[in-house]
Amino acid sequence: MNGKQIIQELTEERNKLSKIITKKEKQLQSAPEGEVRVIKHNSGYQYYFRKKPSDKNGSYMHVSERNKAATLVQKRYDEQILAASKKQDAAIKRFLNTYDPECLKNIYSSLSDVRKKDVQAVILSDDEYVSKWEEYTYEHKSFAEDMPIHYTDSGNRVRSKSEVMIANALLKEGIPYRYECPLKLGTSLIHPDFTILRKSDREVLYWEHLGMMDDSEYTNRAIQRIRLYEEHGIYPGVHLILTMETVRQPINLEIIKNMIGQYCA
Repeated sequence: MNGKQIIQELTEERNKLSKIITKKEKQLQSAPEGEVRVIKHNSGYQYYFRKKPSDKNGSYMHVSERNKAATLVQKRYDEQILAASKKQDAAIKRFLNTYDPECLKNIYSSLSDVRKKDVQAVILSDDEYVSKWEEYTYEHKSFAEDMPIHYTDSGNRVRSKSEVMIANALLKEGIPYRYECPLKLGTSLIHPDFTILRKSDREVLYWEHLGMMDDSEYTNRAIQRIRLYEEHGIYPGVHLILTMETVRQPINLEIIKNMIGQYCA
């Protein structure tokens, strides 16, 4: 979880606490005065009404007053919930007022280039992290001589028009990716169509475009590939993005943009 996600989740938690506080304050306004003392008696319980805390023992409540006793038990619970909610909200507020998710990154970024060479950074800025990620070199898969030629806007050759659309959409959104970068899964070596760096949390995602799903042999191979991912903890919808098409149902740019917004932002 990155700093922005921490802030978002804690802000959402404060919103939940605010609703609880408002609700309980309203309920307590109409709650009856006093409190109830509950003691175990034989196989059951007895209830004693105390008008104020200094009233040590209280007066016995007859079974006919059971509803009133339950209301007072609820009142005490509501008071505890209200107090705890306010305490939690105050703690989160104090934290958010002082928390700076970029603090550690900014220390290294503020150094001169000369000093950076002598420092082993604990954490890099997003731009520097992306830059180092993009410096990684790998051997690309070869293309058959008779394979159609498709180039992306960044000059990379890919295998289909659909992959051109995916690559160009990622480029437009400023999302770093590697095309057909080797990935070792157990004893198997595969080449995911796209290996993506999600900058918001620095997680690596894999994008497989299944472009011939109307071909039964191709579909079987695709399922085997997905199973291989799953066997190694890479699950669709989490770290594996899947798009697919057939001749009659081609992919379009809108689908690609939605996938990017859902998983890569």
